[in-house]
This record gives sequence, structure tokens and C-alpha cells, in this order.
Amino acid sequence: MKKKGLPDSTPAQQAEQKPSRELLEPAFHLSEHRSLQVDTHKLGNKAERYLARAVARTPTNLIAQIQRVNVHLAQRDKEGVYGALLDLFIALGDKGVPVRRRMLRRAHPLLSEERFQALATHLEKGVSATDPMPPTSCSVLSKGLSGTRQLVVRTAGTAPARRDPLKEALEHIEYCQIDRAKEILEQAVLDDPARTELHDTLLAIYRASNDLQSFTAMRAKLDKLGQPVPAGWEQLAKQFTAQTA
Repeated sequence: MKKKGLPDSTPAQQAEQKPSRELLEPAFHLSEHRSLQVDTHKLGNKAERYLARAVARTPTNLIAQIQRVNVHLAQRDKEGVYGALLDLFIALGDKGVPVRRRMLRRAHPLLSEERFQALATHLEKGVSATDPMPPTSCSVLSKGLSGTRQLVVRTAGTAPARRDPLKEALEHIEYCQIDRAKEILEQAVLDDPARTELHDTLLAIYRASNDLQSFTAMRAKLDKLGQPVPAGWEQLAKQFTAQTA
């Protein structure tokens, strides 16, 4: 039954209420995503970075491990497939032999003979993080031949450059630290209200978390500044109104 005072939205209005594909963040979609296949067309390279960090943070997250291998398989990424497989072998140790055998078989066409044989040799006993293996820059768990050396240079008399708040917020989102990302973006919007991408990402967080309280408080602060805000604020306000009517 249609409620009084709530006109049906047109397809164009419905499309405006949806976050654009560029704004989709893996943390909003993969944290509760239980399927082993990931929509790489929708998430692009962000899925790779998010899953790599998820594996580095929680190596025992088998779903993230297999999702990561499947992402690189779907993209025919030879280097990424090997790095993800190596991390899977390290995380499972001598457990999960059927899983490792199945994933290795699927990845075989993309692996060099050297890399395939190295993993096949460790199929039963697993791989230690310190085992000498063919190197790759895509492994986040290996501490053997995949490591790199880097010199730290101290420069006296220079203050550290201020980080871009959008990049900093996106990093927190990838680590599922949504509240911290929201705090950074809210302050950044107040400091630089003319920067539309800050508004867009903050609104995406409000929309994904259904956070009407924070949205209302932030809108009041922006109104006090007296500067026009992007149309996304009005669109999300209408969406929240429709939900609470």
C-alpha cells in the first residue's frame, strides 16, 4: 500500500540514490561476503588490496584467502596468483591438503614450472613463512626470499607532509575501521567543504551504515558554514526520510 505524502520515485531518482561504482569500497561488501567468488568488475583492483590486507591481518581467514586466489585467477594475474597461493600454503601449514591441492590445480596454467613444482613439493607438509621459495612481491606472509631491503633515511629540519585525508580515510575503510574513516572525513569536509570527493565518500559511509544520527549532525554543521553542499546531501536526506516515514 502506498503511503500518503510519499510519491513514487522515478528510475532516475533511484539511480541518483545509489552510490556510483567508483565509490564502492570492499569493506562495505566483502566483510560479510561469504561467497568464494568476488565481483571484480564491480570492485576492480580495490578487491585485491583489501583481501591482501585482510590476509595479512588474519592469515587464518580461509574465505579471504580463497577469495584472493580467485580474484587473481579471474584476472589471469600470474604474479598475484602465485603470491596468494603461497600465502594460502603458509597459513594452512600441514592442514587443508585437499583445499591446497584443488587451488594449486586450478592455478597450474598460470604458474611457471619452477613455482608450480615448489608449491607441489610442499603440498603435504605445507610452507613455513621462512622457507626459501621462488620470490614474489605479492606475498604478504612470506619472510623468506620474498622479502625486500629498504634503507631508512632521516632528513633533518623537514616536517612530515600532511597526509591527504581522503587517502587516509580509504585506508581505514580497507581495514574495516569505518568509524575512524568517518571521523577523518567529517573533519576534512569542515576544513575543505568545496572538495566534493570528500562529501561523496562520507555520504557513502552514511548510506552503507544507515547512520542517520551522524548524517543529521554533520549536515547541521555544514549549514552553519553557509556554503552550498553537493546534491548528494539532499538525495540521502530524502532516502532517510523515506525509510523513517
